[in-house]
Amino acid sequence: MIKVYHPSKLTQSNFFQELIQYLDQHHDVTLRQIKKEFGSVSNIDRQLDRFIQAGYICRQHRRYSNNFSYLTSLADLIPDQEIFVETTSPIFEELKCATFIVATTNRTNKVIIQEEGDVVRERLTLSSYFYRLSRRLPLSAEQEGLYQLLGDVNQDYAMKYMTTFLLKFARKEKVVQRRPDIFVQALEMLGFIKEIDIQTYVLTMDVDKERLVFRTYVG
Repeated sequence: MIKVYHPSKLTQSNFFQELIQYLDQHHDVTLRQIKKEFGSVSNIDRQLDRFIQAGYICRQHRRYSNNFSYLTSLADLIPDQEIFVETTSPIFEELKCATFIVATTNRTNKVIIQEEGDVVRERLTLSSYFYRLSRRLPLSAEQEGLYQLLGDVNQDYAMKYMTTFLLKFARKEKVVQRRPDIFVQALEMLGFIKEIDIQTYVLTMDVDKERLVFRTYVG
């Protein structure tokens, strides 16, 4: 099976996803075969032309085939680049374990949140949550819990309240939050803080108080 990570608007369509699996399993595929296989899809000719123009599908001698490159090495991998990988290949498991450091900033203050995220953006991190929301990508099972709490929240709005709360730890070791707050709950769910007593929290991140960089790495 072919897995597509960080798809574009074009490649995340259901038709494209199903088409590339079909072309991977069949050879010398004609337009008639495609129309028979995907009879419920509208504007097939137009969609195929878009895939061909973008270089994802090849049409040669009236036969259709996949025309993208599969990932074969992590050496030159760029975070969030579009990736095509065969799930039966050795590189697939390597890719799922690969990580990178990502920084999330905000417009309210100078706080920077640094996290270790996975390349495929399935881990529960603040950066990956906003990444998937902004691109209308399905959330992973880990991220669903945060969605139940925050929903499709605006990133700038959420960051304003989360970073304002984190800033309190630059001045004190323990912070009291007397009223329920979903953004404080989100910080706890993300593992940035923990409740040590009723309504009393401590920071579980490393913090550079001068640069206002809050770091959390899962190792």
